[in-house]
Amino acid sequence: MQQECEKKPSSGIEPCMNRHKPASEKTQKKTYPTKRNDHLFSKLSVECLSNYDPLCIGQDISHLLASIFRDLYTTEVIGKDTVTNLAKSRRRGNSYHDKYVEELQQANFTQIFSLTLQVHSEYSRRIKDADMLEKHIIQARLQASAREKRAQAEILDEVGEAYHQLGLPPGKSTPGFAQPTISYNKRVCTEPQDDGYTLIPPSRLTAQSLLRESEETLTLPSSQEDSNTGSICSEKGSRVRKPSLMLKPSQEEDRAALQKFKKCQNFLRNPHFQPLSDQCGGKSLIMSGKKGKRATKAMKERETYSWCSSPEAPVPVFIANPPVVLFTEYRAGQVYETTVELRNTTAASRHVRVIPPTTPHFSIGLGRFPGEGGVIAPGMSCQYTVRFAPDCLAEYEDFLLVETQSPYPLIVPLEARRPPPILTLPAVLDLGYCLVGGVKFMEVLCRNDGQSPGTFCIMPKKQWPASSLRSTVKASFAEDPPFAVSPCLFALLPGQAVVMEVVFFPTAAEVCTQSFIIVCDNCQVKDFTIQGTGQLVMLELVAVEGGEDFPELGELHDVTADHFVRFDSANLNSTLQKKLIIKNNTHLELPFHWQIMKPNLQALLPGETPDPSCIHHHAATDNGFSISPATGLLGPALEHVFLLTYHPQELIDYHSVCHLIIREVPDMQKISEDSTSQQLDVVPEVGDAIVMEIEVKGTTEPYKILLEPYALLIPGETYIHTTIRKTFKIWNHSKSAICFQWERVSDCHIIEVEPSSGDIEMNECFDLNLILTGGQPGHFSTTLQCHVKHHNSPVGLPIEATFKGPQLTLSVPSLDLGLLQLGQEICSTLQICNSSPLEAHWSLKELADGSVVSLGQVKIEPSEGVLPPLAFCSVDVYFRAVCCQSYESVLQLNVPNGTGCHLFVRADVQSPQVCLLSCELLLTDLYVGVTQSGKTTLFNQTLLPAHFTWSKLQGPQAHHCSASFTPSSGTLEPNTQMEISVSFTTHTDASIRGMHNTAHTAKHN
Repeated sequence: MQQECEKKPSSGIEPCMNRHKPASEKTQKKTYPTKRNDHLFSKLSVECLSNYDPLCIGQDISHLLASIFRDLYTTEVIGKDTVTNLAKSRRRGNSYHDKYVEELQQANFTQIFSLTLQVHSEYSRRIKDADMLEKHIIQARLQASAREKRAQAEILDEVGEAYHQLGLPPGKSTPGFAQPTISYNKRVCTEPQDDGYTLIPPSRLTAQSLLRESEETLTLPSSQEDSNTGSICSEKGSRVRKPSLMLKPSQEEDRAALQKFKKCQNFLRNPHFQPLSDQCGGKSLIMSGKKGKRATKAMKERETYSWCSSPEAPVPVFIANPPVVLFTEYRAGQVYETTVELRNTTAASRHVRVIPPTTPHFSIGLGRFPGEGGVIAPGMSCQYTVRFAPDCLAEYEDFLLVETQSPYPLIVPLEARRPPPILTLPAVLDLGYCLVGGVKFMEVLCRNDGQSPGTFCIMPKKQWPASSLRSTVKASFAEDPPFAVSPCLFALLPGQAVVMEVVFFPTAAEVCTQSFIIVCDNCQVKDFTIQGTGQLVMLELVAVEGGEDFPELGELHDVTADHFVRFDSANLNSTLQKKLIIKNNTHLELPFHWQIMKPNLQALLPGETPDPSCIHHHAATDNGFSISPATGLLGPALEHVFLLTYHPQELIDYHSVCHLIIREVPDMQKISEDSTSQQLDVVPEVGDAIVMEIEVKGTTEPYKILLEPYALLIPGETYIHTTIRKTFKIWNHSKSAICFQWERVSDCHIIEVEPSSGDIEMNECFDLNLILTGGQPGHFSTTLQCHVKHHNSPVGLPIEATFKGPQLTLSVPSLDLGLLQLGQEICSTLQICNSSPLEAHWSLKELADGSVVSLGQVKIEPSEGVLPPLAFCSVDVYFRAVCCQSYESVLQLNVPNGTGCHLFVRADVQSPQVCLLSCELLLTDLYVGVTQSGKTTLFNQTLLPAHFTWSKLQGPQAHHCSASFTPSSGTLEPNTQMEISVSFTTHTDASIRGMHNTAHTAKHN
C-alpha cells in the first residue's frame, strides 16, 4: 500500500507518519519547524514517551505546541491537498486563479525538495531515541517483575502457609513507576473511570493507534480537514474527559486562541468540493457507514483511522454495468452493439467524461444522460453505446476511460474474445523408430475440445508466414522430409475429431526433427514438432554357451559365416544344446526366422578372397542341427536367448550354417541409389535380409557300454523254483546319457533284471540284479539281451547255470517178497523220503515190459501223491501170486522235474508138490477079503509145507477092492519124507491091475 501511495501522489488528505517506518515522500513534503526549535522537539518527544501508558488514550497537546511554536503552529498552512483542489477547480478565463495555483505548486515543489533530507534525518534520529527509550522501559519492567518474584518467594519462605490467608490479590503487579496514580486518573487520564456503577464500553483504540495519535501531535496539520478531524477527536475526548489539572494563565490563553482559530474553519462545505475521502464529500450510496459487525475490514480501518485515509481504499464514484464489455460470438464484417451504463454511487451530483477507444474496431456513441447539462444525480446513470466491427476472428482488447472528480479514472475494459477451439494435439509427436528406407505410419486423434468451430491448416514451419494459404496447400498432405502429415486442411466443430495420419520415411540412421505449424481461422498459430529416429538393423551375438570357437588351421569352413560354434563329439540320436544370446541393438521389433543351410566351402590360401560366384545357399538335408525359437519377433533393445541343438541321427560328421533372416527389411542398395530422390509416393522395396551367419560343426560316435562282469556263470546245482540273485554293473562310457531296457525270459526258466530299465549318465554306472528262477532240471545256458535306445545292436549278457528238481528215495533198495504159495497175496510197506527243500509230486508204478504180459499181480496204495519238502510217506505194495513162477519186476518212482528211482521186486510162486518115491506098490499075494499091507514113501518136493489127503481108490476095478492109507492126511514139511502104510483089500479073485490112488495137497495156512 505504501508503494501505491508513492506512485499516486494525488490524494485527498495528507497521510500521517508511522512511528517505525521511514519517512515517505508525502511525509517529507510537510512543513516542519526550523533547527532552532529542534531541542524543543526532542524534549517534548522524551516527555511524551515517558508519560505514555498503553492503558490510557494519548493526551491532547495541541495547546502545548501552540504555546511553544506559536505562529508556526497556529498559522494556516497551505497543504498539498489544498493546492490539488485549487488546480481542479480552476476555470478558463481566470488568469489570477491560474497564476496563484502555479505559484503555489512551484513553492510547494521547492519546499518539498529543500526539506526532504533534513526532515528524514531528523525523523530517523528521533525514532532511534524512541526505540532506545522503549527498550529501557521494557528492561525496567522485566527487572521489577523479577525483583517482585524474588521478594514474594522470600516472604513465602518466612511466613509459610499463612501468606495465602492474608487475602492478597493473586494477579501480577505492575512496577510502581509504571502504574497510573490517583492524581493522574483524576486530572490527566481521559479514559472513563470505573466507579462500580456505570457500564464502561470497551475501548476501540489499541496501543498502536495511541502511538500513531501521539506521533500525529508532533506534526503540523497540513489542511483544513486535518484540523477539523483533530477538533472532532478533541471534542469527543472532552465528553468523557475528567477535569484536568489547573493550567497556567498563559496556557489557558493559548488554548482559547487555538479553539477560536479552529472554530473559524469549522463550517459546512459544498459536497461538490469536498474530497472524496471526506466523510461528507465521499459518502457512498452503496457502502454502509455503520460500524457494525458486517462492516468490511477496509471500512473499519477508515472509521478507526479517519485521519489516515489514503488512495489505497478509494471511494467509488461511478460504477460500470457491465464492468467488462465482452463480445463472444462474432463474425468478420459484422457490426455488434451493446450498452454500457455508468451509475453515480455518491451522495452528490457528478460530471463524467468518457474518452473513446483507441483501436478502430471499437467505437462509442453519444451518451444518454438522465438530465440536462451532463450532470448525473446521486443514484442515476448515463448510457453509452459501444460498437464492435471485427475484420477477422482474432481477439480484440481496448478500454473506455471514464474521468470523474476521483483522482483515479474508471477503466471499462472492452474485449472481444471467442472461446478458442482447443485441439488435443500434443506439442511433440514422437514417431519413435523406423528402419532406414522404410515407412512408418501413426494415427493421431485430434479432437476439438473447445466451444467454437474452427478451420485449420497444417504446413511446415519453414513455409510460415505464407502470403497465401492456397499457394501453400498444394496436396492433401503437408510434407517436410522425412515427415508428412495428412490431412493438412480440415475443419472441426466443437467435440468433433479427425484422425491425422503422420508418416515417417527416414533416409539415414539419425534423429530427425521437423517443426510444423497449425494455423486456425481465428489467426492463432500453434507450433508442434514431429520427431523420429531412423535406424539400421543391428544385431549382436553377445555370448555363446561354452564360448565361441575358431576353425583349426587347415580346416575347411564357410567363407561367409560370421561366427563359429563347435559341438563336442556326440552319440547317435543324442542331444547337445548350447545357448546363444543375441541382442537387438535396434529400437524396433524385428520379425525373424532361422534357416539351416549347407556351408560354402572353399580351400583358400592366406589372404585369398572367396569367389562370389561359388557362393550358393542350399538348405541342409541332414537335419543334424536345429535352433529354437525358429521364428518370432526380436524385441527392441533386448537380449534374446536361442537354443542351438545338435541331434545326430547317423554316424557321420555334421557341418551346417545357421542363417538369421530378418523379414521385410528395406533394400539398402536401392536406398543408397535413390536416397536423394525418395518421395512419399514411392513404395519402398522390402525383402528378407541375412543379418547373421553362424557356422556349426559336430561329430558322431557310437555308444560305449560295458558290463561288469561280462558273463554270469552260476556254479553247482540249484533246485528248480529257487530264485538266484546275482549283482552286476553296467557302465556308460559314451558321450551322452543312455536309456536301457532289459529283456525278460519266461519260457521254462524265468530270467529278469531289476531294474529292467533306466537312464545312465555318461561315465557313470548302474547297479543291476539278475533274478534267475529255474523251471526244469538240467544245464542251462543263454544270453540275455539289453536294448539301448538309439543303439544299433543290443548288449548281451551270457548266463550259465545247472538246475535240479526234488529228489525222492525209497527206504529199501529192492523188494524181495520171497517164496510165495500160489494164490497167496502179500503186502509190503515202503517209505518214500523227500530229502530236497521242494515239494515233490511222485507216482509209483510198475515198469511195463513189452515181452511180459502184466497180470496185475502188483498193486500199490497209494500209487501217487505230493510230498512236502523234507518229508516222507508210506506206500503199501500188494503182490498176489497167480501162477507159479519166479516173479521179477521193477517199480519206477516218477518225480516230475525231479529225480526218482527204481525198485526191484522179486518173488517165487510155488504150489505144494508131493511125490512118492516109488510110484508103484506091488502086492503079490492077495486074498479076497484079506487085507494086504504095504509101505510107500511120500516126499515133499517144495519148500512149502504140504497138507495132503488121500482120495478114493480109482481104477476100473476099484469097486472090487478097497484101500486105506495111514495116515490118511497130514502135513508134510518142506523137503521131508513120510512113510505111508497102505492096506489093500480085494473083494475079487481076479487079477487087479491099474488101480491107483492120488494124494491131494492143499495150501498150508
